[in-house]
Amino acid sequence: MEKFFLKRRTVSVENWQIGLLLIIAVLTLIGFGAMVEWAGRKNDSAPGIAKLSMRIARLPITTRHTVKYILTNQKPTLALEQRFDGEEGFARFEGSSDSSLLLARYDGSANRGVVEVLDLESGAILHRYAPDIHELNLRSNLKKGIGVIPREVNPKNYMMHHPYLEESGSLVFHGMYSPLAKIDVCSNIVWTIDGFFHHSIERDADGNYWTAVAFAPPETPYVPKNGIDDSITQISPDGEILFSKSLSKILIENGLEDIIYRSSTPGDPLHLNDIQYVLTDGPYWHRGDLFLSLRNSSTIMLYRPSTNEVLWWRQGPWMLQHDVDIISEHEIAVFNNNIAKTDGGRVRVLGVNDTIIYDFSSEEYRSPFSEAYEVNDIRTLSEGRSEILSDGEIFVEEQNYGRLLKMNTSGDVTWQYVNRADDGRNYFVSWVRYVDNAQVQHVAEIAASECDPSAASTRG
Repeated sequence: MEKFFLKRRTVSVENWQIGLLLIIAVLTLIGFGAMVEWAGRKNDSAPGIAKLSMRIARLPITTRHTVKYILTNQKPTLALEQRFDGEEGFARFEGSSDSSLLLARYDGSANRGVVEVLDLESGAILHRYAPDIHELNLRSNLKKGIGVIPREVNPKNYMMHHPYLEESGSLVFHGMYSPLAKIDVCSNIVWTIDGFFHHSIERDADGNYWTAVAFAPPETPYVPKNGIDDSITQISPDGEILFSKSLSKILIENGLEDIIYRSSTPGDPLHLNDIQYVLTDGPYWHRGDLFLSLRNSSTIMLYRPSTNEVLWWRQGPWMLQHDVDIISEHEIAVFNNNIAKTDGGRVRVLGVNDTIIYDFSSEEYRSPFSEAYEVNDIRTLSEGRSEILSDGEIFVEEQNYGRLLKMNTSGDVTWQYVNRADDGRNYFVSWVRYVDNAQVQHVAEIAASECDPSAASTRG
């Protein structure tokens, strides 16, 4: 036996065998690449071997991300950069307030997303929503496709996005590219609607909700089959879909195909991120019209669902913007992320964000808060919102860094909130709202009489 293993052996390999192995290796690589491309183009209709090839091809990226999260203790809800040293929670600097915040945020201390009602006068939390996310996920029958399916994600990563507070104390929200949900004042689930709901949730004059729903594959010709399209969707308070129409179809039917095909992101050419319902008639719009923000084409447009007409649109001067608001009968305000795609497709803020006001009567633009944005170094790369308030100051959400603030045109800050956890790090906020104090007090009273105060802390 010893002689058998220790005996020196020589293996003879001929040149033709080496050549054959090289040919097989090259053909295997070509075949593997073809399968990956097939999976990318066909998406769900690709055969199993193509999908397996795509998973194998993604292994280096997946492994790198996993190792990074483990070594640096990263979380998908963590602020992109740790800023604002020594600042945490709510701080008032001057003035008083007759409003409260519907504070949607990731609670890094509790390791979950929550919505809190924050009194801007005292800084007190008047009520806290913390539904059972695991139960919410179990109600979804969505197949894997767009974004992240809630049931495939640890509930501790779920954030309630742009919640709307009803008079009864109920909340309507989604988890960003997830089902739409409604919970009561005690955080019990009332209903859910399957779909890849995302970004803004706004209410119309009849109490219905308008929001965006992504779907795939897109119905638009020449858009990559593994890309997505968005639909404008209206939901009743009872959770019924009343209206839904593809945004791409709206543009094509209005002769505006160029907005789709000039986008810098072919797989997601429009990226609808805000639907602002018009509540009252004016000289430039009618009640029931919709202002739409299309991030990836840097477009704001005015759409009339009743006649399927695009009444007005502009591309820029805002760049990859979020959030459009009506501020008078002839003006709108746009939160301008001020983002450009630079070297190698990298996106970056060109200095700071801004809020741009467009006047329909004069067709002029102005930026009265540009100095304030500079002074406070507000520069969220994605998302972000602003709201010009009745006292002339502005509320800004710097989403990527977990900061909220109210400031005047000079940059003087009235109050600030930094979403810092017990671990000393900042976490995301997720489209916070100003709400009226009278409504908040009513909700707090309902919660105090109907809800178990210990229930929220036990929910997953």
